[in-house]
Amino acid sequence: MEPMYIYATPAQVKQELDFLKAKANQREVNKIDSGSTCSCKVQQAPNKATMKAIYTLLLGMLFLTTVTVQAQTSQQKSIKYKSLSPETDHYKTISTSSVASKGGELESIAFPMKDFRRGAYLKMRTVYLDVPVQTFKIKPYPANSSEQTRTELDFLLGLQAKRTAQDAALTDTMAVVYHDPFTVNPNDPDYSRNTNSLFYVGRNLGPWFNPEQLPVTSRVLQNVIQDATYYFFSLKAQFNRARPYHLEPRLQNLEAPGHASYPSGHSSASHVHAYLLGHLLPEYKDQFLSNAYDMAFSREIRGVHYPSDSEAGREFAEQFVAHLLKSKTFKADLEAMKAEIAAVMAENKLTTAK
Repeated sequence: MEPMYIYATPAQVKQELDFLKAKANQREVNKIDSGSTCSCKVQQAPNKATMKAIYTLLLGMLFLTTVTVQAQTSQQKSIKYKSLSPETDHYKTISTSSVASKGGELESIAFPMKDFRRGAYLKMRTVYLDVPVQTFKIKPYPANSSEQTRTELDFLLGLQAKRTAQDAALTDTMAVVYHDPFTVNPNDPDYSRNTNSLFYVGRNLGPWFNPEQLPVTSRVLQNVIQDATYYFFSLKAQFNRARPYHLEPRLQNLEAPGHASYPSGHSSASHVHAYLLGHLLPEYKDQFLSNAYDMAFSREIRGVHYPSDSEAGREFAEQFVAHLLKSKTFKADLEAMKAEIAAVMAENKLTTAK
């Protein structure tokens, strides 16, 4: 019976099999040299088929280990909302339902264009990216009458039943974490909130991670979010998805945003920060993504976004940052941002080790 190389690498397996083969061959040579006879069979060295089977088994085990490490439940992702987050990955669970339309009056409901109050974002000039909106492959949202949308609405009703006054108050503080690219005057009463929002996802790095100590980083992040805002608001306008409370009157939404639902802006922006900061400081990437998850999930708790809005925002952000990192225009600013962060960390005697 062949040994099970549970913890070995492919190189270690090959080394061990080569050793066994050489040892068996040497034993056979020794027996011939000594002239001895033996009725027992010489132990066969592992053949190619056996080695291939072991490699396949090993690689499969390594793959499963990787998947196990990466597959987090919503509860594991969360820092602030563990009591409300499901013990499964609710985005994946919900997405297994059918997205097909069942027909009926629900299909005629969209976000009321008369209530769309962010049209100016659709006319903004971008700084780093100059690609068509269609570059970002966001799949269409589930039909209003679909099984998935019903599942999502029931999920939001469940959150509503469980949310406490404390939960609602926490989502209030997160609702105002967003960056408006048009708020650029330092004398504007909203300027401080607006700029500090750029540092929310990375706030756990320490009190040094702020716009005052990192002015270059602040400027670069403003440009990045200006670009991202143009694109995800363009997607919102194109999809024009109704808000959850437009379809489900039992939802007691805690606010009524003046723009369409899909993708979530809070999810998009916070995940842009998480993926970009994760590129600069990869050892903190999981924490950044947890902060982004909580930001997106807070919008579900408030009854203003479907889970699929949150997931679409994350998917947009991942694609957006991938395009951003390929931009020659962005490259110099990224290096300046990286140098500034490294200098401030050194000044505060910090290292990138957790």
